[in-house]
Amino acid sequence: MDEEKTRQKAIELFQSGEKISEICRQLNKSRKWFYKWKRRFISKPLEQWYKDESKVPKHFPKKRSYQIEQKILAVRKKLQAEKYAQIGAISIQYEFFSQGKAIPAVWTINRVLKAHGLVKKKSLVYKSKNLPYPGNKYISVHQMDFVGPRYIKGFGRIYSLNIIDTETHFVHINAISGKSVKYVIPSVVRFWKQYGFPDYLQMDNELSFRGSNKYPRSFGKLIRFALSQGVGVIFIPVSEPWRNGIIEQFNDKFDKYFYRKNVFIDLEDMKKKLWNLRITIIRNIGIRPTKAKHQLSSVNSLVRILS
Repeated sequence: MDEEKTRQKAIELFQSGEKISEICRQLNKSRKWFYKWKRRFISKPLEQWYKDESKVPKHFPKKRSYQIEQKILAVRKKLQAEKYAQIGAISIQYEFFSQGKAIPAVWTINRVLKAHGLVKKKSLVYKSKNLPYPGNKYISVHQMDFVGPRYIKGFGRIYSLNIIDTETHFVHINAISGKSVKYVIPSVVRFWKQYGFPDYLQMDNELSFRGSNKYPRSFGKLIRFALSQGVGVIFIPVSEPWRNGIIEQFNDKFDKYFYRKNVFIDLEDMKKKLWNLRITIIRNIGIRPTKAKHQLSSVNSLVRILS
């Protein structure tokens, strides 16, 4: 006897006055099984109550609307067409905000991008040596580092000194012709006049940053200038660039997407093209540079230190 006929037989015996315990013994079934099919028979007496019901879910998760999906893909395509734009979920959200549209959630954007094969797998993450990082109880930090040397055909060697705020990721890019402190300090001054003072300036052990090999125990001009403005100085350990991770990551992208994708005539031409990059960066991080709360005494300090 197959299962469906067994169920029908159980109800027939019950209707004929047979005891439930006897029905279960005859059919070798449990009382729980019998009551299940009794309830099914009572609720659907005129239907095929003895058949198994579909186990397909009766409720489905809410699906993304086609319109939202297409808008996200359109914004992603627009950002990809821009030369220096970021194309992740946060940048897409900011673009929706800029256009005055309802902003989809980050996970919605990521699911749409993943569904259309637009998410690349992350490369292996660097494994930490479990060495302590510099203290993180200060309010704000600017990280600074060089990119270069790079070479412009017919012009010569150039560098880029980049400074970034670790909290907002507002960045200042300085195209300069040398690594001397006489180029470094004016670059720092320009950034601080525009953005304001940090609590600390963090950098590697570049000679122009730390001072002099001849007088290793003396403070260099950059250190003296920073301290004169109330800014502490942090030097990361030698040969451990990941401790300056935010500026290192930016410099990698800057080198790939700006320097290697443009042709420059000279240093001034590079500075002009940097302006477009700067505007794109400001738009993508969603902030505008602010004036320092208290203006630098930089003009007098700079003249005094460099003289």
